Amino acid sequence: MLAALAAGWLLAGPPARAQVTSEPSAAVVFPDPAKFARGLFTEGEVGAVAFFGRAGGDVAPGFAIGARLGYDFTRWLAVQAHVLGSTHQIAGQNVLAGQLLQTYQATAEAKLTYRFNQTSLFAEGGGGIERLSTNALYVLGVEPRYRVGLLFGGGGGLDYHSLSRHFSVGLRADFEVLRQLTSSQELMASTYLRYTF
Repeated sequence: MLAALAAGWLLAGPPARAQVTSEPSAAVVFPDPAKFARGLFTEGEVGAVAFFGRAGGDVAPGFAIGARLGYDFTRWLAVQAHVLGSTHQIAGQNVLAGQLLQTYQATAEAKLTYRFNQTSLFAEGGGGIERLSTNALYVLGVEPRYRVGLLFGGGGGLDYHSLSRHFSVGLRADFEVLRQLTSSQELMASTYLRYTF
């Protein structure tokens, strides 16, 4: 009897009504790019480096890892410092074939960016120094005796900003001319993760 009374009391109540809300606005789902963090930023990148020109026949493409530290002065202009290391094998039919060669680069760069929504296109360029870990290219007659030299170049890429105001990911390609490796160039392609403080 107690169960019948409880059931009757529950069924006699007013009908339940769901709360109706509107769909979230686009401003909540897709943040305003003007509110993305700007200023000091860091990037970590992985990719590949290939040599062309005179050194291209003696150095195989290799794995690269690098980092950038920079500062956005405006939404479209930034400066950045870049360090990169890559590992390669000596290629071709010679006595050094199969030996490993590392390159280390440090450059200062300027970057121009065009933003639309969460995506941006950028172009960058600058110069710096490169060091080879071995004198193998000197032994092969590709480079002069000194293993440290200047490099200049630039490139560009595509950046996609996440819904977080701090993180973005992207793809970039850079082409560099090696001053000490006469008639030699490098092409670097990489993907990166960027954090803006």
